Amino acid sequence: MKRVLMLGLLCGSAAFAAEALAPETGSKLAAGGAGFFTWLAVISIVGMTVIGVGVAFAQSIAARKALDGAARQPEVAGKLMTQMLIALVFMETMAIYALLVVFLLLFVNPFAKYFLA
Repeated sequence: MKRVLMLGLLCGSAAFAAEALAPETGSKLAAGGAGFFTWLAVISIVGMTVIGVGVAFAQSIAARKALDGAARQPEVAGKLMTQMLIALVFMETMAIYALLVVFLLLFVNPFAKYFLA
């Protein structure tokens, strides 16, 4: 949870830096442009928090079910653990893809051209 909060703070600070970068590139923010980047940062923080919590709950449920199955039938414990680890990898991959989308929206925003004059 602390990592998600720190990531959110870093992403939020990057959004507020958009005004400082505008004079350097020779373009100025259009009316409402700063609000767009601010809301983008806030929505990114909330989105990554929701995804992080969702993935944590999904992983805990998967681990609980795998451990229950291993306790009931110890002879298939190895196969259950292998399948659980594969499922955990897919869950973590979903969180990493969500982080990639957030970074793309914050730093390589395809909609920025509508908000920069």
